[in-house]
Amino acid sequence: MRTLVAPLLAWVAASAWLSWPQDPAPVAAPAAAPAIAVASAANAAPQGARVQGAKVTFARTDGDGRTTTHSARARLLSLAVERGETATPFVAPGLFRATYQTVLVLPARERCRFRVEGRGTVKLLVNGEAVLEGVLRGKPIETADVVKLKKGDNELRLEFESQVMGDGQFRLFWSGSDFGFEPLTPERLSWAADDADIRAGEQLRQGQQLFADRRCAVCHDFPEKRIGESAFGELDRGGPDLRTIGARVQTPWLAAWLRDPRALRADATMPQFALSDAETKDLAAYLATLGGPMQAPAFAADDAAKGQQRFRQLGCVACHALGDDRPDDPALAMRIPLAHVPQKWHAAALVDYLRNPSANYRHVRMPDLKLSLDDARQITAWLLSGTSSPLPAVQGDAKNGRKLAQQHRCGLCHELEVPLDERPWPRFRNLKPERGCLAEQPHAQKAPSHQFTPEQRAAVRAFLPFAEEAPFRRAPLDFAQRHLLADRCTSCHALDGQPSTWARWAAIASQKEPLPKDQDPVAQGVPALTWAGGKLQPSWLARFVTGQEKSPRPWLTARMPAFEHHGAAITAGLVREHGYGDKDEPPGGADAQLTIHGERLLQQGTGFGCVQCHALGDKPAVQVFEREGIELLTARTRLRHEYYTRWLANPPRLDPDARMPKYADDKGKTAFGEVLGGDAAKQFEAIWQYLGSRRADAR
Repeated sequence: MRTLVAPLLAWVAASAWLSWPQDPAPVAAPAAAPAIAVASAANAAPQGARVQGAKVTFARTDGDGRTTTHSARARLLSLAVERGETATPFVAPGLFRATYQTVLVLPARERCRFRVEGRGTVKLLVNGEAVLEGVLRGKPIETADVVKLKKGDNELRLEFESQVMGDGQFRLFWSGSDFGFEPLTPERLSWAADDADIRAGEQLRQGQQLFADRRCAVCHDFPEKRIGESAFGELDRGGPDLRTIGARVQTPWLAAWLRDPRALRADATMPQFALSDAETKDLAAYLATLGGPMQAPAFAADDAAKGQQRFRQLGCVACHALGDDRPDDPALAMRIPLAHVPQKWHAAALVDYLRNPSANYRHVRMPDLKLSLDDARQITAWLLSGTSSPLPAVQGDAKNGRKLAQQHRCGLCHELEVPLDERPWPRFRNLKPERGCLAEQPHAQKAPSHQFTPEQRAAVRAFLPFAEEAPFRRAPLDFAQRHLLADRCTSCHALDGQPSTWARWAAIASQKEPLPKDQDPVAQGVPALTWAGGKLQPSWLARFVTGQEKSPRPWLTARMPAFEHHGAAITAGLVREHGYGDKDEPPGGADAQLTIHGERLLQQGTGFGCVQCHALGDKPAVQVFEREGIELLTARTRLRHEYYTRWLANPPRLDPDARMPKYADDKGKTAFGEVLGGDAAKQFEAIWQYLGSRRADAR
């Protein structure tokens, strides 16, 4: 397998949505990120170390003339906000301004043009000079003249203003001497690693995520709003259902978890309560009475070996580490250890959990991989074959444990049949940021301890002035950016030129012995996330991420999990990040003559031979080379026309790992000169038209 370079994710450290240390687990720090070339004193670009991305500042001025701003790091120079939404929860809905600043680094001088599409008002400055300005009303605006870019740093500044009702969108494209209009790739953009505005914006985002993850509003409710009304239900998430916890989890593990959750899992969201050792045992003994373990499944002799193989094939290694499988790579070190599994789970319950993780925990972070019974049983056999030492047996007073569950109001976060007394904690508006859970010693004040680091504690305190408004504002872009981290999307998918965690693991593992193709995400062709929001039709993307669409890549052993409860919100944010709204791209008019040419161009002998690697409806691929391509009629229903056109023009430019060759030369001609004069753009459009005529036959 081709060896992958595994640099630290420089943009992870500084981006507003991946930089906050959500838990005590190790997180890359900006100071450790590789620096991009420092600008010369003559440039207006920021001095010092830079990291990938752009700086964006959102601003809104209210009727009293007060301006509110929030800065973050953006991946792309594009944005969409629908009516009733906000670009960031820290700015109220309504007319807003967004200012993007970035440095475009070029290896050589370039003569290019810029184009902007969308709705709203836009102005683009390149190296301090305005090159494009106007009002977007459906038609794109292009630079009147060629823009000369210099070798090295070129500072871009894009100023956008929404429409009056607060909705708007823009997408910036550029074209050069050897490429057509396309978005600026994230790898080319950079901005200061230590920008003070971004640091302040990051802190607020970190505070919001911690406020939601630690379920602060469950105990400290708002006087006027209910947590169920929060955007995407983010404040209304509960913990696991404890009514049958004794059937799932072993008593000694329960006691160890209650004693110190983060000793067992560094990113645990449950707080540590001030329980004595006796109280811990009593509460564990009570919980153990809530259901009894089912009969353990009978494992075959080879189930554990098969389970280890499936664990690797399905990509479980991307999020989890087992035993001494902890290579010295910071990205891999952030995986969740599984050595404790034999101490925690009853065997039958673990099989059930792997098949349906959310059955007893609606908001569980473990996604649903829709495992078969055989897969779940075999992986269970392997996980339970670990060599972790048994935990000490626990003897406690279950009757007193029930009183403790009531006293500590466990039923606020968990389904548990114990009475709920009146809350002893202050309502939100009566909170004092230096007391209670946010005190340096919470247990001394009879409060649960979230074991916040000083940085986390400061972030929550900074967020509190916004907590009554921000969580209730619909900001899909912000939600997606935070949950790409929380849901570990880059564990399986590459993003912005950086390999996935799984690919990093495969690169290291293959140095010991060659990996089978079905355990290597690069060899299989697991797609990158870089262009997902601008590549796919919004409705298809939402159905796929929520588990309502089958994978268009049935040959993958990797399996896309279903995010049933919040996948639609994540996909809405991905689409907004690329400058699009919720509506699918209109299908466009049909051209019967082009359809005829398109059918011919798909075939072997008379065209590009697409059917060699791609199935077409019910007809399988003729002869696959290296790996199969996506079925073509399905591709037509999934893709945006703009992306399809750029992809066919130069597949390796969009994806360096693409197996698809480039069919057009630098003059836009193909080898099939007898069809439409060899014009590549017309030929690719003909194929699009033909596939559109067959939409009813799509799988």
